[in-house]
Parts: sequence; C-alpha cells; structure tokens
Amino acid sequence: MKDKTTKRTVIVGIFILLGVIIFAVGILTLGGQRKSFVQSVKVKAIFHDIGGLAKGDNVWYSGVKVGTIKSITFVNHSQIEVLMNIEKASREFIHKDVKAKISSDGLVGNKIIALTGGTLSVPAIEDGDIITVEVAISTDEIMNTLQVNNKSLVEITGNLKVITGKIMKGEGSIGKLISDETIYNDLQGTMATLRKTAANTQMLTEGLAEYSAKLHTKGTLASDLVSDTVVFTKLRSTISQMETIAQGVDSVVLNLRDASSGVKENLSSSNSPAGVLLNDEKTAKALKQTISNLQSSTEKLDENMEALQSNFLLRGFFRRKAKREKKEAQQAAKAADTTGQK
Repeated sequence: MKDKTTKRTVIVGIFILLGVIIFAVGILTLGGQRKSFVQSVKVKAIFHDIGGLAKGDNVWYSGVKVGTIKSITFVNHSQIEVLMNIEKASREFIHKDVKAKISSDGLVGNKIIALTGGTLSVPAIEDGDIITVEVAISTDEIMNTLQVNNKSLVEITGNLKVITGKIMKGEGSIGKLISDETIYNDLQGTMATLRKTAANTQMLTEGLAEYSAKLHTKGTLASDLVSDTVVFTKLRSTISQMETIAQGVDSVVLNLRDASSGVKENLSSSNSPAGVLLNDEKTAKALKQTISNLQSSTEKLDENMEALQSNFLLRGFFRRKAKREKKEAQQAAKAADTTGQK
C-alpha cells in the first residue's frame, strides 16, 4: 500500500516538475518576444490618435524590432502619451531627431510604432526624451477616401455611358462627326486648306529668312543701310536736300501759276497789247498789213543794195569791205586752231 502511495506521489511530483519547467520556459519565451527582460531606455511620444495601439505592442526602426510599448496614458482630451522601452543595444542607432508614427505589422496586422529618419550628426536618444510625431493617414481615412473615389468613379462611368450612347445615336457634334459623312468631308477640306495655308506660311517664312540673310550680307545696299551709319547719314542728307529742292520746285510752280494767271488776264483784257492782238480784229488786220508792207520794203531794199554794189562809184568800197571781212575771218580761224592745239 505504501509502495503504491509512494509511486503515485513520485508521478504527481514528476508532473508538477514538468508543469513548472513548461511554465518557466513559456515565461522566458514570451519575455524574449516582448523583450521584457532586456535593458532599455524609456522615451515618449505624444499622439492625437493612436488608432488602436495597445500596451505591449512593438516598436520598429527601419524594419527592425527595437522595443515595446510600456504604457499609454491621456495627457488631456486630445493628447495621448505613449511610453516606449527601447533596447540599449539599438539606442546608438536611433537619434534624437527620429520621427514616430502609428503603423501596422502587415496589411491587417497588429498596430506598431514605426520610427523613421534620424541624422548621424545628432546625438542618440536618451532616457526621458520626447520623440517628434509624424502624422500618418489612418486606415479609416484611406477607406473613406476610397469610398469617395468609388462614388466618383461610378458617377464618371455613368456620365461616360450617357455620352457614348449619344455619340452612337449621332447626337451632338462628335456624334454627327462620326455618323455624317458631309461634316467629315467639310472637315477634310478645311484640313486641306489649312495645309495649304501652312505651306504658304512656310514659304513666306523662308522668304523672310532669305531676306534677313541678305540684310546681313556685307557689301549690299540693304546691309549698308542697316549697319553702315555713314551711308544712312548720307541717305538722310540726300533726302533732306531733295525735300529742299521739292520746296523750291513748289515755289517755281506757284510762280509759274501766277505768271500764267497774269498772262491769261492780259490776253483776256482789251487794254493790254496781247489782249488787243487777240481780241481786236481791226488791230490784227492793220498789224498784218504792216508786216506785209515791211516784207515788201525789205525786198526792195535788197534790190537797191545790189544795185549800189554794181555802181562804179561804190564798187571799190564794197570790195575793200569784203576783203577786210575775209581777213578777219581767217585770223579768227587761226586763233581758234592755236587754242585747240594748246
């Protein structure tokens, strides 16, 4: 009987020992995952919304687990203080200017605090530091945005359906353009005209470029007018002289007009000689008769002069006169030859 009792006691002891060992191993395992027994420094972060973060959740830095959430307490109605335990082994890699934000361990995993950034020139974190918080878009905000975008997408799809339906029915400008060949032909003709216009514009541009090149060709009149100030000054002086000459011509024309007006008045007046000649028939006839008498007298005078030259009393005088005139003509001819040779 005692042997059975002893045997039962040993078995119970063995089970109790196994349970204690399993319990201790479980505690050590959980402590290793939570890193509850690792030396750490405590830092804080003040959030306005922690989005379901809980005590014991992990703290990550650059994708590596570096600590856990020690406690979560309200500072006031809109600020929540999150106390974090950061491993001392990871402390030297985390600097004071890091930023903390609420994130998720995977798409739908547990909430975590993700530390990002940091500058090498800034000292490492110390116990009691307050870390700057970076505002992150929450999952709810993302879902709300997606819902709004889905509603907008549905509305856009409905509008496109209505528009495509009208186009297929030939309604509107686009629908008529697709279904009516006349509009297409008119549009094609317009495009052809535009192509011709573009070609003409290109030709005009090429002509302007060629003209511009000629303007820059040295030695040409256009280049001299553009670049040579001396030529431009001379041209301006010439234009000024031409303007002066034109003003003189205007003055001459005015004088001629005045003179012609005077002549016209004299011709039309019966008191002036020209007016009398043009307007008085008796005077004109008398003047004509006088001219006729003068012509007859001149003819008779020529006959008398020939008769005098034939007269023996005056013949010597006319011969001496003729010789003297001939001698003077010869001397004048010699003098002209001498001047021409010089």
